[in-house]
Amino acid sequence: MTIDKEANRINYRLRSTFFYRKLKEYNTLSFSAKIDALLPVKQLYIWDDRANWGIGEDAFTYVSNHSNLELIQVFCHPKLIREHSILLAYYRNIAALSQKAVNYLVGINLKKLETDEQNQFPLAEDKAFVLSRLFNEHISLIIDSSIESLTEKELYGILLASTGTQIDGSWRNAIGEEAEKLYSDSLLKKQKSSNFLPLLSHVQVQLLNYTIQII
Repeated sequence: MTIDKEANRINYRLRSTFFYRKLKEYNTLSFSAKIDALLPVKQLYIWDDRANWGIGEDAFTYVSNHSNLELIQVFCHPKLIREHSILLAYYRNIAALSQKAVNYLVGINLKKLETDEQNQFPLAEDKAFVLSRLFNEHISLIIDSSIESLTEKELYGILLASTGTQIDGSWRNAIGEEAEKLYSDSLLKKQKSSNFLPLLSHVQVQLLNYTIQII
């Protein structure tokens, strides 16, 4: 096996484990349970100001009449994200927006807020309004573009697809960090030898200089 081929093989292994770690770190798979836990108190969230929150009326009517969709499952309520800022990531992903896109469009950095399990960093009312409006405008567009046929499974699909895009972006930013982990990776420790060191060095150089193409 050539050094280039072995370097790419190691790169793809690192990428696979990186994706898994990030999926757990982002808590994507726990969002459904968090939303379900709020359903018993869904009546506390009033939608009279939905037009101001960027919710299209046709999209709202469609979700309201859907047998398998709940309003708080689809649309972002400003009161809800102030009480549960951890769910900002859920609505952002349902809207198919990256953290970078949100920061660019409305100037709000969500990185710290989306990992705030204990609500230690209160979301200001004006920011909750701006974020809700942004998310709901995009979510309404998605529902309208589906010709009002969006299903619960498709909603989950959007969540996973958007998360995958975010993880891929994080991977591209963290290639150098992953290269450093080659030294401590248990798989590679077994291969430490005088013959392996040139390969290790070659992989690091390739990763750090972004010369390996990620497919």
